[in-house]
Amino acid sequence: MSEFQPPTLRQRASAVSDLAREHAGESQTLGHLHPQVVEALQDMSLPQLLKHGSLTTIRDFVDVCGILAEGDMSAGWCNFVWGINNYLLGLYPRTIQNKVWENPKTLISGSLGPFGETDVVSSDGALISGRWSFNAACDYADWLLLGFSDSGGDSYLALMHSSECEIEDGSRISGLRGAGLKDITCKSVHIPVDRLMPASATLIPYGALLVLVIVGPVIGGSQAAVGEFRKELSGSSDQSLLLQLAEASAEIDTARTLVLVDADILDVNPAPNSFITARILRDTAYAARLCNRATQRLVEASGSSDLHENSDIQRILRDVTAACGHSRLRWEGQSLPYAHMLVGR
Repeated sequence: MSEFQPPTLRQRASAVSDLAREHAGESQTLGHLHPQVVEALQDMSLPQLLKHGSLTTIRDFVDVCGILAEGDMSAGWCNFVWGINNYLLGLYPRTIQNKVWENPKTLISGSLGPFGETDVVSSDGALISGRWSFNAACDYADWLLLGFSDSGGDSYLALMHSSECEIEDGSRISGLRGAGLKDITCKSVHIPVDRLMPASATLIPYGALLVLVIVGPVIGGSQAAVGEFRKELSGSSDQSLLLQLAEASAEIDTARTLVLVDADILDVNPAPNSFITARILRDTAYAARLCNRATQRLVEASGSSDLHENSDIQRILRDVTAACGHSRLRWEGQSLPYAHMLVGR
């Protein structure tokens, strides 16, 4: 991209979004983001927005990931992954942060679920083995944050250098192909104790934030579906199609409003109490549900002209569907705990 940087954060994100749209097909074919898109993201410092010390708000970060996803949902998805892992790194000791940030543009990917294992965590660290599936944005990452548990069931995060693991091409998925979803494996890798953090100090208190940021790209992807559908219509279009457009856009706007209000709450306190956390988890899953419904509605209304696998709206549908399949965006799992709290159980 040009050395010129647009003056505002949203304009910077929009410029990268346009480039990501141009390369969306190539990113799908490559199985990871096109290098020019990654270069543009780095030029605009978008993966670094949640680094500790940054003046960017959580609200801004969620908004930026949505803007990027309007161009290519894989770009928004990768940026959210790099950004939230940057945030988690800020919870590590300063010496570890300094080591990672020797290169200020270092990218960090990861899989936070406890899919690795060790016998024991001691003052010497831990010997970790495991396989973590569907790791986005790992092709360009130098470091990885990977979840694991010990024999007693306690969960941790391990900061591993990419050279300590193997990245494998997992099964080819239908959506988010450009996000580079890969399997990561390691066997009996020793990680020193200063690169280990308990989930009780990382994943649990910041659970609302870790989930809320997932839905930013979903909102952007579904907004892109509105844009594609709108291209096919005019003021003289069939009224039923105009109504489908109106309802879908209302669902997406509702999702965005709900999520940005929650982001404002987390900007005041990123580790809220259990009730606020449960409510934000409910809101996030509901926002994803609205976006998924809106995208499905528009694709169904598009008719046979957009059934081709290579059409933009079909790519968007695949991406939104894949993202909404994330375990932390499933409605039942995230809404029931909040409902139980409401009735005092």
